Amino acid sequence: MKPGRKLTVKDFLKDLTSNQEPLLVVSEDLPIAELVDRMTRLADDRIILVADQSERIQGLISLGDLARHLKHTRSTELHFHSQPPAQKRSYKGRNIRHSGREILHQITAETAGDIMCKEIRSCRPDEQLSEAIHKMLDGEVIKILPVVNENGSLAGSIHLLDIMQYLINTVSAD
Repeated sequence: MKPGRKLTVKDFLKDLTSNQEPLLVVSEDLPIAELVDRMTRLADDRIILVADQSERIQGLISLGDLARHLKHTRSTELHFHSQPPAQKRSYKGRNIRHSGREILHQITAETAGDIMCKEIRSCRPDEQLSEAIHKMLDGEVIKILPVVNENGSLAGSIHLLDIMQYLINTVSAD
């Protein structure tokens, strides 16, 4: 990188020597059973992006999203909580209440499009890398930031570990 020049996301991705797998993109109509199968084949704890027929990114599904769906499903092939736990343990997680409509939606969901999170953080290739980093660290920290072209299709992704490696290398070079 030339001194004084702002690094764009596109430049960062071009120079990236990452061992990270590319993000998996599935269609909105992919059945949940197949989604579970694809997620279990991923080497890392990753997100799965959901695209429409024109390959525009519409949402994402995390392992947590999928687990929440499976917890509420009544499908006999995916139902994994039919046996009660041996003893109840208190859960100290987030205190989130869901409406009846949200729970009903989770129970009746059949496809990736039904359970995807539609509000996703992403960046564009021409954005400054510093802006992309702020998007990753703003509020709840996210590990992976999809890079989306003007037409909404996936151009790449930035992983938090890649950012950390870049910062370490940049500081070391100075």
